[in-house]
Amino acid sequence: MTPPRHFPVVRLVLPPDDGWTTLAWLGFAADGSVLAHGESVPAELPAADELEILLPARRVAVHELTLPAQAGKHLDALIGQALEDRLLGDKADALALPGPPQGTQRRVWVCSRRWLEAGLEHLVAAGRYPSRLVPEYELLPEGAEATMTATTAGGTLFRTVGGQFGLVNDETTIPPLTGGVGLQRVPDLVRRPCPADCLMPLPKSLSRFNRRGFDVRQWYRSLTLGAASAALLLLGTVFQWQQLERRESRLQHEIRQTFATAFPGTPIVDPVLQWESKQRERAPEQGDALNAVILLSSRLNVPLRPRRIEAGDGYVRLVLTDSEVAQFKAQLNAIGQPETSPGEPGLTRLNYSLERIARR
Repeated sequence: MTPPRHFPVVRLVLPPDDGWTTLAWLGFAADGSVLAHGESVPAELPAADELEILLPARRVAVHELTLPAQAGKHLDALIGQALEDRLLGDKADALALPGPPQGTQRRVWVCSRRWLEAGLEHLVAAGRYPSRLVPEYELLPEGAEATMTATTAGGTLFRTVGGQFGLVNDETTIPPLTGGVGLQRVPDLVRRPCPADCLMPLPKSLSRFNRRGFDVRQWYRSLTLGAASAALLLLGTVFQWQQLERRESRLQHEIRQTFATAFPGTPIVDPVLQWESKQRERAPEQGDALNAVILLSSRLNVPLRPRRIEAGDGYVRLVLTDSEVAQFKAQLNAIGQPETSPGEPGLTRLNYSLERIARR
């Protein structure tokens, strides 16, 4: 049959063996009644608000554990410690699925991790993302005076008055196991809606197989913190822009003042470009002054170490110590009779005319 396009809940009956290609499914209404059923390959399964995986009884074992009522985030670790001495075989392959707490008691279902992940991989490859798991045992109602039984593909399931579960191949073996209590058969077990307290979401270790719709309520805290961080970042960026803008304004003002001082009377349009232009215009003068310094050095063949050398329009100035001026006075006067003037304490300035130096 052609399945409807969408159901509130679709239950998939996961086979106990590997290598399956099709899955039996049931489509449930919101009130728990079955609207349709069929068998399809994963890619052709109907859509659903909740995709429920029914775990066959042959593949799960139940353990009643005594755990703290408020285990919180330590629940998985406490379950692992409690099961340490109960499990046989490869413990790394054991996947514990905790049921709801009942005081300090908690029912925990254990199945093969590799088997379950292989089935979920098959579904996810077809674009089907399960949202919860249901052990087949959980569909058995709790009987007040009789042991509840149901016939399945894997054998006969039973649930005692005290809440113990079991799976047998022969139904006649149940009374001896349960102390002779009467049996009550549950027909069409797979069509029964699952009680609300047995709906187990996928554990964190299987979260990669779950793709639920975006729920703003679940992410409200993160979204609030993200929005606050973004607002603070924006305010910080705006404040930094304002600081840079004020710094740029001050720098432009200082540049205009410096240009006006260096070139009084020149109209200011773009002081940076105008400054570069003025520097290019003065380049030949600077070149002539450098040539004059080199010329003076070649004329003055004495071991001097000037404290400062300055060149200007038509002159070269040397700043020497008083002892150097006294020691090499004759050589200094021979190349151009410089004008002398006192400088800082212990220093003398000698101004040479470029014209005189060139004639020598």
